[in-house]
Amino acid sequence: MRILAIHNILWSHYKARIFKGIQEIADAEQFDFYVIQLAYTEHSRAALRTDLGTHQYNYRVLFPDDVLENIKTLPKAQKLLAQVQAYRPTLVYLNGYYDLAYWLVMLYCRLKNIKIVLDFESTETSRKRVWWKENLKKYFLNNCDGIVCLGTKAAEYLRRLNIPEYKILSTKNVGIDNDALFQLHQAALGNRESNKKKFGLPPYNFIYAGRFVGRKNLLLLMKMFDSAQKKSANKDEWGLILSGSGEDYGAMKELQKQLSNDSITFFEPCEWYEVPGRYALADVAVLPSTFEPFGFVTNEALVYGMPVIVSERCGSAADLVVNGQNGFTFDPFNAADLEDKLIAIMKMPERFKEFGEVGQKKIAEWHPDIIVNELMQAFKTVQKR
Repeated sequence: MRILAIHNILWSHYKARIFKGIQEIADAEQFDFYVIQLAYTEHSRAALRTDLGTHQYNYRVLFPDDVLENIKTLPKAQKLLAQVQAYRPTLVYLNGYYDLAYWLVMLYCRLKNIKIVLDFESTETSRKRVWWKENLKKYFLNNCDGIVCLGTKAAEYLRRLNIPEYKILSTKNVGIDNDALFQLHQAALGNRESNKKKFGLPPYNFIYAGRFVGRKNLLLLMKMFDSAQKKSANKDEWGLILSGSGEDYGAMKELQKQLSNDSITFFEPCEWYEVPGRYALADVAVLPSTFEPFGFVTNEALVYGMPVIVSERCGSAADLVVNGQNGFTFDPFNAADLEDKLIAIMKMPERFKEFGEVGQKKIAEWHPDIIVNELMQAFKTVQKR
């Protein structure tokens, strides 16, 4: 078996843990595994360092001098096809269908009888559906030998597209490095109180960590936090931490000024291994997005033993959030619903430990070792067909 994985950016440290696990199995079972990364990073993460230490597997970056968005389709397709031809894989593990270059790889694999396993993250609610695009998508998916999904919502969408059930080989292809992140968070907890005092934070805090862009719905989060805080009996005990950067930063700072709310604290973006330290300052994680294929924020917060409030339009809401047991879900287009959930959780600090324990049991079912094993089973199943 010769597996060639094609991925978009090396920055994706969470994927590094999965590729490392596959590499270890490949070395033990004596088959070949190699990863082609298109670029080191993309525009939105260009200011962040790519941590090469996490990438402990065989790989090559095709366009080391460009961010992902700057790579033209023709040279991308030429280089990818050259790599596939040179490596002579028996199976290609492809991380999407959205790129024309990937379509050419798919067609080449069909001509050469090379098996294809596809990462699939789309859900039915991700965007407005257009019939001709749906038909193109079905064509691509039907030419794949196996599909691994980012959660059950992605698998449900495949079924609505009438993709054969035997091709859906996993619904847990969503991995972060649970163990490494947990250790970093535990280490940061030792300085929790001193750091909270340093930054002038109240006793309890909500946190969002990620990009400040429209679909993250952060302006609504800020408004509803302000409203919930004013209605809560313990309003002086709560704050909101917003960690990251992006195109909505200016609008968010202007809204904070309009609200005159000093309980909203902004933090500059930081490297992935510093993010657990931000969570250590907080008590409840919030993911208010109008859409996320899954939403790794939920995974991380559950690893740390934190309650979560997650938009029902995020894939992780269906798979990881048990309402009233480890957090709450809400409708991101219903401001009152988000406000109600914020108020509800502000009233129950005594249940945070209980919520956290339920969450940690749930996220243990999504440990990267489990995901690696499911991927390996998918590869082997497809290779035998």
